[in-house]
Amino acid sequence: MTRPPRHDVAVLGCGLMGSALARRFASGGLAVTAWNRTSRRAEALAADGVRPAASVEDAVGSTGLAVVCMSDVDASRAVLAAASSLAGRTVVNLSDGTNDDVETLARWVGEQGASFLDGSTLCYPDQIGEPGAMVAFSGPSPVWARHEPVLMLLGGRSRHVSDEIAGAKELYLGCGAFFVTAMSGFVESAACLLRRGRTLEEVRYATQHGIEVLRHAAEEAAAAIESGRHDTDQATIHVFAEGARRALGELESAGVDLSVTTAVSKKLDAAERAGMGRLGFSAQALL
Repeated sequence: MTRPPRHDVAVLGCGLMGSALARRFASGGLAVTAWNRTSRRAEALAADGVRPAASVEDAVGSTGLAVVCMSDVDASRAVLAAASSLAGRTVVNLSDGTNDDVETLARWVGEQGASFLDGSTLCYPDQIGEPGAMVAFSGPSPVWARHEPVLMLLGGRSRHVSDEIAGAKELYLGCGAFFVTAMSGFVESAACLLRRGRTLEEVRYATQHGIEVLRHAAEEAAAAIESGRHDTDQATIHVFAEGARRALGELESAGVDLSVTTAVSKKLDAAERAGMGRLGFSAQALL
């Protein structure tokens, strides 16, 4: 029986993100093989220098580093279980899941005689490989050090964030809650402004300025939460609450969905009722 050629890395799962990972590894000069349940997705990567694997066994058996990017951690384990052996290999999980999911998978992979890193992609597929892209990794530092040159190909801001196996997932889930809320708020506000006749250029200009202000405000809020001091001489919760109430009226009159702004307004109202009106926005962390 002909043995498959050796590869630097195997990618298991060729969805949007998995395909981007495989293409980036290949463009970085690595020998890459990829497997997907729907074989045509792996086969489509051949034009990018990626060898499609006929099976999980074929992919994993030809490499010492397997990067798994499935729909969730349960799917990752099911796929890895199809390999006859993981012994001596390193598994990098980039599938979504909770902290408990990741810890369970890490234990199982260890029982198979393999090393394990967990990771989370804090970027879009089309950003993979760019200087500003970030993939966070966590797990034993010696394992990270062994594979750092390969994994750093995925983004210039990628980094090992913790020896604790769930560190990357904690960062992803926490930042994900912020990102989804911020983007949902943007969609509400943009829909309102465009219906009011504002141009897309005006929306872009104001939004870019808002992002710069947000960066500054987030730094101050994080410092306040860490120190426990929420006094301010800038903008109080009263100011934000009043602004949110006015924004609600504007969104409602424009006929757009206002569920995110409604939730924000309710939380600010609760902070006022708790006597935090003269404190800074960060005081809501005490609720």
